[in-house]
Parts: sequence; structure tokens; C-alpha cells
Amino acid sequence: MSGNSKQQIIVAAGITFERYGFKKTTMDDIAYAAGKGKSSLYYYFKNKEEVFEAVVAYEAENLVNEINTAISGSSSAVEKLKSYMSVRMKRFVKRGNLATALNDNFLATFSFIEKIRDNYRGFEIELIAGIINEGIEKKEFKAVNAAFTAELILTGMIGFEVPLLTKSTTFEESVAKINSGIEMFFYGICT
Repeated sequence: MSGNSKQQIIVAAGITFERYGFKKTTMDDIAYAAGKGKSSLYYYFKNKEEVFEAVVAYEAENLVNEINTAISGSSSAVEKLKSYMSVRMKRFVKRGNLATALNDNFLATFSFIEKIRDNYRGFEIELIAGIINEGIEKKEFKAVNAAFTAELILTGMIGFEVPLLTKSTTFEESVAKINSGIEMFFYGICT
């Protein structure tokens, strides 16, 4: 069996989990979607939870790469932070299994989900704090506690996700809300 087969299974499983949800998806569904026999799935994964963990890790890796690409194209800390916030929030709107893993209370009962949440949130805090420290050094930001500010920004984005973005009827409406939120974050509501 090749690593390519495992990758095919992960991609097909991601689509299947997204379509049917974690609870309703079976190993048979995943095998069918991947065009593989169930024995191929069990060669790589013990159970559905392991497959889901691999799918979420794959999506998290893709998001991290997307974020890194977006911020590497910016020279200022302000633009890096805006790019990060925009990419992150747009990805949430598109949902996916990572967003589900980070927000679904049922899935929180699985220990691997807590590990994924901790690792991913740790990555985000570290990234945001690094951008803030860069901005402080470049005199783009006030001298603030970068770790606290990073937690505050992340908490704000998480709070913004469900109540506002899931109520949008189109992706364009969500993007408009994201852009308005980012502008308000940076420039406030004061005249």
C-alpha cells in the first residue's frame, strides 16, 4: 500500500464526513467514496475516529499553509494580521471538518479532538503574538502584552464565527461581514 492510497482515503473521508457528519458516516461510506475496500481503510486506520483525526489534521495543515502563504505576501504587521484574520474567517464560513472539530460539542467528548483543538489554538496564539510583536518592533502597534492580545483577538474571532457568519445567506455576505469586522477591529467605531 502506498502513502498515496492513504492520502486518497483522507481526502475522500473528508468529503464524506462533511456531507453526512461524523455520527452518520460509516467506514463503508468512506471506503466507497475512496474507491477502496474496507480492508484498505483498516490497513491505515483502526476506526472511524482515527480517520476523522487524520482528516482534521490534514485540513489544519492546509489551513496553516494557506495562512502562512497569505501573511508571507505582506510586509507590514498590520497587513499580516488582516490577512490572517481574513483567511481564517473565510475558511470557517466554508466550514469543513476542522471547523466542525473546533466547534462541535459532541465531538469534544473524544480526547483526540481536545488535542487537535489545543494544538491548533496554540498555533494560532503563537502566530498572532508573533505578528503583534513584529508590529510593536516596527512601531505599527502600541506596546501591548502580545500573548494576552493574541488570546483576545482569537477569542473575538471565535465569538464572531457562529452567531454572525452562520446567519449569512451567501458567501459574499459572510465576506462582507468579515471585512467589516476586521476594519472595526483595527479602526474602531470612534470618529
